[in-house]
Amino acid sequence: DIEKDPFGVGAERLAYMFHEVDQRGRRVGKSMVAKESKYLDGEERKIRFHEAFCRTQKRASEFADQFNHVVLKTPGLWPSDRDMKTPAVYFLECSVYEYWATNGQRCGLLVEDLLQGKFTKFNSNNGFYHNAEGGRKICLQVGEVYPTDFVQAFSHWVYYSTDQRLLLCDLQGVLNEEGRYLKFELTDPCICSKPEHGSERYGRSDMRMVGFRTFRKSHKCNRVCVGLGLPSFGSRTTGP
Repeated sequence: DIEKDPFGVGAERLAYMFHEVDQRGRRVGKSMVAKESKYLDGEERKIRFHEAFCRTQKRASEFADQFNHVVLKTPGLWPSDRDMKTPAVYFLECSVYEYWATNGQRCGLLVEDLLQGKFTKFNSNNGFYHNAEGGRKICLQVGEVYPTDFVQAFSHWVYYSTDQRLLLCDLQGVLNEEGRYLKFELTDPCICSKPEHGSERYGRSDMRMVGFRTFRKSHKCNRVCVGLGLPSFGSRTTGP
């Protein structure tokens, strides 16, 4: 069951409130989000579009798991307060829900959980960079940082951990502060990739080297970047 009007509009997609229904058409379970392409025509093309987004988000989730592990193993990023933990980074799981229209056409929508809280874009593939000044801070062994410094450092870390072949950006979502520990719940990431022979392109938002250049210009290294030992952008390395 999908609402008629979208509640959110992105660069490529429209977001609608969505609920699963039982055999009698009654809503069941929690509120979710269904996303549809703004531009593509043809249901088969739309399904492939959604599947590509899901693959990108799954790859981003794999990077986030690796990043969280590295952060936990880095003494300089341990909180001064032993009862605290550094913020973790997570991506929503998404799926393509297929259904049959009244005309017999196979259709699909990308569906994921509804994020609760203030939605924020932290960085992008066009040079946008979220300014966290004035917000709360966390005291680590390397000094005070903003929670969002971890998200910015995450993009930086992916760039060097892939030997400068991939850049994970367009990070957006909510900072969940309801539990005992802070965590970022993110969605709709973009992966920019270095053009190489046989390399995969990560959908329409993969701006390749243009995305690399604009991100390098806007990124501001913070104490999380320093704690991870990340070199400044432009330095050649084999990655941490």
